[in-house]
Amino acid sequence: MKKYFCLTLLIIVICFSSQAQELRCRVNVQFTDIPDVNKDLFTNFKQTVEQFMNNTVWTDQTFTEQEKIEMVLNIKINKMNSTNNFNATFQVQASRPVFASSYTTTVFNYVDARMNFVFEENQRIEPTETSFLSNLSSTLSFFAYIVIGLDADTFAQNGGTAYFQKAQTIVNTTSSSGEASWSSKDSEGKYWLVEDMLNSSYSGFRRAMYTYHRLGLDVMSEKVDEGRKQIIKALSELETVYAIRPSALLLTVFFYAKKDEIIQIYSEAPPEEKQRVLALTKKLNPANAAEYDTSLQ
Repeated sequence: MKKYFCLTLLIIVICFSSQAQELRCRVNVQFTDIPDVNKDLFTNFKQTVEQFMNNTVWTDQTFTEQEKIEMVLNIKINKMNSTNNFNATFQVQASRPVFASSYTTTVFNYVDARMNFVFEENQRIEPTETSFLSNLSSTLSFFAYIVIGLDADTFAQNGGTAYFQKAQTIVNTTSSSGEASWSSKDSEGKYWLVEDMLNSSYSGFRRAMYTYHRLGLDVMSEKVDEGRKQIIKALSELETVYAIRPSALLLTVFFYAKKDEIIQIYSEAPPEEKQRVLALTKKLNPANAAEYDTSLQ
């Protein structure tokens, strides 16, 4: 009887754990710039990173298979500095489905271009939050929490705070590592990414994320006009960020993910809405002003 009880308990634990994992992360590794490459090493690296991201339980929330967050991690190996020591560019993308539609929207698209890490074949990556184990583990854990936090912010106002705080803890524990990508001197690096997300001065960004997705995109299957108006409201929230710092990193983060989508939504909008969006996007995202002019005039 005791054996059956233990077996039943084990099955329950396994089933609960399988539901608790939050990410569905696909990893792509490009290594064409590395001469005489050991392809097996990078195949193993891809599999190890995917297993780490997808099998680690990051939160105390229960996620069904349908609720898992879609994430893509593109890793370009730029250089092998020595045996098993690599310099790489990480591009992190995350998306979520839009309510009552087959459409998927990009929530996050960020490039970390100053990544150094060590990896040996069949190496195991351990999750880390309060201690520095390796730059690879810290970076992957950091982006897992950022992606989960942003996803939560799109469903509930400030829903991602606890996960951003975990990401900030990783930054704090990694700051002594000497790795440039964690330094506060990098104005577009990981330090300022999470610092600004938790800074109340830039709270307009997180309000915009909620309004844009939950009140804007998610209602457009039934109320297109209302959804468009809410997205304009979201862009207006970003003006509070711009007022404090026109070159704020969070503005770059927002429009890097949303530029094409905004153009698509408002290219057929009424002239008054189109002109309002054109004025906002050119002000908030001047780097792409020419494209907005071409597409929204």
